[in-house]
Amino acid sequence: MQVGQKVYLKDLYSNRNRETEVQEFEIKSIGWKYIYVIKNGLFPVIEKFDKETLRHFNKPYSPMWELRFSLQEIEEEKEYNSLFEEMRDTFNGYRIHKLNLDQLRQIKGIIDGEEVE
Repeated sequence: MQVGQKVYLKDLYSNRNRETEVQEFEIKSIGWKYIYVIKNGLFPVIEKFDKETLRHFNKPYSPMWELRFSLQEIEEEKEYNSLFEEMRDTFNGYRIHKLNLDQLRQIKGIIDGEEVE
């Protein structure tokens, strides 16, 4: 992490009905406890983040942004959430009955950390 590095702010309040908002910022300064990022433009925007948690410091309000160092991190998190939701829906509902015994054994093997052929 260094001054001038590009970072990405991910909206914490995106819901599943709309795309997660991501904005590109630049690290302006790095302090003992906080990281300050800036988005230059007609009206520059400066945001403050906790250095350890990378959470938006928006006292007394709830944090609105999460700091990420690459777009790939954000994309992988979106994929993880999507896959997790799909798995949860499969095992919480009627769709589990569409899995045969062999498929269920393979899933159990993956969960148990066994090598699957």
